[in-house]
Amino acid sequence: YLSDVYLYDFNKKKSYKVTDGMSHAASPAFSPDGKYLYFTASTNAGITAVGLDMSTRERPTRNGIYAVVLAADGKSPLLPKSDEEELKKKSDDNKKDDESKDASEKKVAVKIDLKGLSDRIVALPVAQQAYFGMEVAHDGNLLYIQYSQPGSGIEANGQPTQNNALIRFDFEEKKAEKLLDDVAGFTLSNDKKVILTISSDGKLKTAKIEKKLESKELNTAEVKIKVNPQQEWGQIFDEVWRTERDYFYAENMHGLDWEAIGKRYKKLLPHVGRRADLNRLMVEMIAELQVGHNRVGGGDVSREAPVPVGLLGANLRVVNNQYQIAKIFTGEKWNPSLKAPLSAPGIGAKEGDTIHSINGNALTGETNIFSLFENTVGKQVTLMVSTDGKKKNAKKVIVEPIANEQNLRFWSWVEGNRKAVEEASNGKVGYVYLPDTANGGFTFFNRMFFAQTDKKAMIIDERRNSGGQAANYITDILSRQYLASWKDRDGMGFDTPGAGVYGPKVMLIDQDSGSGGDFLPYSFKRMGLGKLIGKTTWGGLIGIAANRQTIDGGMVLVPFFRFFTPDSEWRVENEGVAPDMDVNLDPTLVNRGRDTQLEAGIKEVLNQLKSYKPVRLHKAPPLPTKVGQ
Repeated sequence: YLSDVYLYDFNKKKSYKVTDGMSHAASPAFSPDGKYLYFTASTNAGITAVGLDMSTRERPTRNGIYAVVLAADGKSPLLPKSDEEELKKKSDDNKKDDESKDASEKKVAVKIDLKGLSDRIVALPVAQQAYFGMEVAHDGNLLYIQYSQPGSGIEANGQPTQNNALIRFDFEEKKAEKLLDDVAGFTLSNDKKVILTISSDGKLKTAKIEKKLESKELNTAEVKIKVNPQQEWGQIFDEVWRTERDYFYAENMHGLDWEAIGKRYKKLLPHVGRRADLNRLMVEMIAELQVGHNRVGGGDVSREAPVPVGLLGANLRVVNNQYQIAKIFTGEKWNPSLKAPLSAPGIGAKEGDTIHSINGNALTGETNIFSLFENTVGKQVTLMVSTDGKKKNAKKVIVEPIANEQNLRFWSWVEGNRKAVEEASNGKVGYVYLPDTANGGFTFFNRMFFAQTDKKAMIIDERRNSGGQAANYITDILSRQYLASWKDRDGMGFDTPGAGVYGPKVMLIDQDSGSGGDFLPYSFKRMGLGKLIGKTTWGGLIGIAANRQTIDGGMVLVPFFRFFTPDSEWRVENEGVAPDMDVNLDPTLVNRGRDTQLEAGIKEVLNQLKSYKPVRLHKAPPLPTKVGQ
């Protein structure tokens, strides 16, 4: 899965390998004078090579930058230059002027000696970090992007810290220097004298490539395009049909006559009256394949600008024709990016209080309280609140409403489950929730599992898991074997592996878990890690990789690769992963605050603990009493 750099001879129609397969080589770029080929190479990228694996997350890769001296008699670009002045002739200046005038017209003669080529690879003196997008400017200096890798930090808004920088390696000075911050990508003009960059927020900027870059934003506000919707819709329809034909994982299209299907649905194209109708038509067409992960959507559809409605992060109820605060969501602990408007110490409101007015507008139970929070997101709002329901005793509370309460409510549910498990098991059993098998699942697992490895058993809850990657990282850790313990002079003991739960484990699953949320319980079951409890999962394990955009920004996601078992069977797609213990989530009990699937998981794991014999030792054996023992 690692890549090499090759040279291709157009005359002989033959490829020649430059690198030796012991690194991950990328970003090749020729120098304008044809003397050098530059590239990046990483010797620690192997663990990240298969991006489907969750074990690739937050694994920083390190690249060096290298130059290949193409001619056998060529010289390294890093050789020291003589500090002796050369004797100039009067004709030299005129000669240089002529050379500079003719430089653009002269054809570069490229000489490549294949013999000993790999021995003429030179490492540039740069730090080994993540680099990509390498190009060589007109002055022969290298331009590339230094990539800020995920996991290094998280901003206050919850987004990963990311500040990709444009770097130049100056061969005159023989060192790298930062030119610009926040560069997501760049390209050079044909003469390599002008650079066009794009920032993380999509701004385009240009600059002449000189010692310092004077970057100016490119104004695209006046750029317009005339579109004939019916012609564009026809082009989009054809492209979606072709994309399915060319990228669907099975070239036989599961036995369907794809040509005939395309013709049948295209007959309805003249009746499409808007972009949303086109999406519906294409969805009906691709649904003929009867597989998951097959999606079409977006594009130039009509979107109304929403009115932001502020929320208090609380459950409200009407009692005696008055609004009361029934529950205040806190965001729980350790979530710096979550804002809970009513939970800050000293805010002046608590559960059970009555809200009498909002920004001076009287409030009764007959009023839709949310109508008084229109356009208040992030703005100061004044509430009059009392503890006894009497308006005369109300006090002023100033809050800043938020746009969305979903994560506040979500974390309340997760923490509620964890505490319920802890209480029901008398602290013996841990609880980990996995919302997906991508960034969320990776983050949640690391946060919740390792903090509870003092537990004897574990419940893994992946209900409503939206998938992402193949969560081998999680199953690898859940399947760890106890290898040894250690004792130091101070009497402290610790284990290898440093963290593990070796007792009973169960996994909660349901019909809303799919994709990576199918693969995780499949893996858990196949590895014999424990019982699955709940309902059969969604059943979608044909993954998407051929994801393209249509001309108007719409999306096409095509099932490109399919899962099969070590037993050489196509499984799970349209089938799901069945539980060992089939348990319904009783909606009546849910409304009363009970979770029947979680209760079944607790009961099962406690029952298994009765016969479980711990393997981890908490006490060291007696100390040796003889020398050499």
